[in-house]
Amino acid sequence: MLQVCKVTILLVCVAATVHGGIHEIKQNGSKYKIEKVTDSSVRQALESIRRSASNVKELDLSGNPLSQISAADLAPFTNLELLNLSSNVLYETLDLQSLSKLRTLDLNNNYVQEVRVGPALQTLHAANNNISRVICQGQGWEKKMIYLMNNKISSLLDLSNGCRRRVQHLDLKLNEIDTINFGDLADSSDSLQSLILEYNFIFDIKNQGRVVFSQLQTLDLSWNKLAFMGAELNAASGVTSINLNHNKLVLIDADVVFSRSLKYIDLRGNGFHCAALRKFFTKNSHAKTIATASVQRATGSSEEQCTGTTLRSGPFCCEDLPAPFADRLIDLKRKEHALYSGHGSEKDRAECEKENNARQRAIEALKQQYSTTIDEATRWKQEKIRLEQNKKTLEEQVANGRRTHDELDEEMKRTAQQMELGGTGAGDQNLLNLLRLIVKRYEDMYIEQQSEQNNAIRDWVMYQQKETQLAEENARLKKLNEEVNLAVASANSTLQELNVREKNLATFLGSASA
Repeated sequence: MLQVCKVTILLVCVAATVHGGIHEIKQNGSKYKIEKVTDSSVRQALESIRRSASNVKELDLSGNPLSQISAADLAPFTNLELLNLSSNVLYETLDLQSLSKLRTLDLNNNYVQEVRVGPALQTLHAANNNISRVICQGQGWEKKMIYLMNNKISSLLDLSNGCRRRVQHLDLKLNEIDTINFGDLADSSDSLQSLILEYNFIFDIKNQGRVVFSQLQTLDLSWNKLAFMGAELNAASGVTSINLNHNKLVLIDADVVFSRSLKYIDLRGNGFHCAALRKFFTKNSHAKTIATASVQRATGSSEEQCTGTTLRSGPFCCEDLPAPFADRLIDLKRKEHALYSGHGSEKDRAECEKENNARQRAIEALKQQYSTTIDEATRWKQEKIRLEQNKKTLEEQVANGRRTHDELDEEMKRTAQQMELGGTGAGDQNLLNLLRLIVKRYEDMYIEQQSEQNNAIRDWVMYQQKETQLAEENARLKKLNEEVNLAVASANSTLQELNVREKNLATFLGSASA
């Protein structure tokens, strides 16, 4: 009996040793942190605290080499309020909708593409991912703070209705948004306090429904592509801070007005028409003093440093443009065409490079801001998983490329046979030769069609000429006919007059003979 007990104790000790080598669990009341856990051991680690699952309110799995985690594994933690999954290597979709009491989720520094959360969510930290879609289950009546810096969001609508309702802070810095409709945030009109849209590609702002953000304090639209400050900005008329530096701004709508609550306004790095700035400061007289203080705060100087102009309105550089919007639009289109064609000037390339470098520095700064200390072994495991995922992605791309190649090959062969190219051996031609044959045939067909079109145009021109000649002849004959009609009418009138005279003469002669 004693021998059996010894064996049992030995087995427990071995299991504990192996268990400790796989992962470590630290507990502080209802807070749990699990370290040194991997994809293969995460389920075992969570199972080890299953008995206390209902008491776990905060669970920290950050800084591990996890590439996936299932909501089913977390299902026993029915009272979980905070989940930290930051600095892992999570990929693709993360679905946590079943965690109905989860209030705070930290996903910073992963590779997640889509996030799905439950109805209780209040705070989402998800900087430095690849997120293009966020879905919040339920009506979303909880006030929310959402931080999605450096992701792949292309529109406010990439956040579901529940995510856009009752938002207090929304940070979409360094995403891929090109247009903004404030109407998409109508359900946050009385809760939104800060909206950060810095370093996107926004060229147009709309405000469907004329939403007004009554609680908004900070609006940051710096480093975008805006050319016009429209009346849509009145949605943020009560802000204390607005940043529009480094856009392409030229004109300002006469109806743009900011309240006396304004404490900071930055319009540096634009190309304003001087008259537009003067009118703006005339209508917003308090903003001029605030602008000077804002530039001083941002640069240490009371005025913006100007390039290519010596003109200013307030502290900001400007230009006198005869046709401001057209001039700037033409200039932007010229630069765009030149850069795409590879013939841009050194100045244009330098400007483009400056913008790209500024964006890249902002990305690096953000990654540094949210970086965490990870031990070397975990870092290597994360790097291995990242490389494996990249390999998987590349293999999928290669497979898709091969499928596309095969489909194209079949389609090209069918097309070649239908066009009777290469005789019966068309199917034996390689893809490049088939493409050349098809292109040559289409070029020949194009030349033939061009010839037919030219002939048709020539015939049409000849027809038009004949039609013109006929019209001229018709006009001449019409005029001649009118002249003949006038002559006939005149002759008839003369004849009638002669008849009257003849009648009068006959009457006179009859009277004379009597």
